[in-house]
Amino acid sequence: MRVLKNIWSQFHRFVLWALLSTVLWAWIFMQLTDTVPAKKVTLYIQAEDCRSQELSLKLEENKPESIKMVKAHPFSYAIFGNADLLGADFFVVRESEVEEMLPSFAPLDGEDWDYGQREQYRADGVFYGVKLCDGQSRGPASEYITYDPGETYYLFFNVDSPHLSAGDGAALRVAEALLKLD
Repeated sequence: MRVLKNIWSQFHRFVLWALLSTVLWAWIFMQLTDTVPAKKVTLYIQAEDCRSQELSLKLEENKPESIKMVKAHPFSYAIFGNADLLGADFFVVRESEVEEMLPSFAPLDGEDWDYGQREQYRADGVFYGVKLCDGQSRGPASEYITYDPGETYYLFFNVDSPHLSAGDGAALRVAEALLKLD
């Protein structure tokens, strides 16, 4: 009985150590499975469902040599803060959300990349993105991304991406690989 009282009186210490251990192991795991933004291209997808791990692996097959990894995430991944979204390189966005997010998108006039014959998204005559699919057609990477029926989707680049042509152009190369996943 005395042993149980002693354990119970120190229960808060056990809980504290368990929490600290969890945080430490989570930090170690993040250090082993992530890299600095300069070596990573990040894509955020605003879709009903996304098999992000499989899509990341598929896009990594064609990543530029200067890039260690490609990460694809649904928008819900950044539910607790916009810091992750602000660090992304490019986005797949519903047309209904474009107007609100337009200041975050980089103008693409003069960028050297192959987007095929896709329709351009223009605002005030400036080229910002390309149409991926409308509600009637299948979009690229449909095997990995569940596009909402009746929604039109576009691909845009983050205005602050270090991987546009002014940087190393890696975001443009990964986007080209995404567009070829039909």
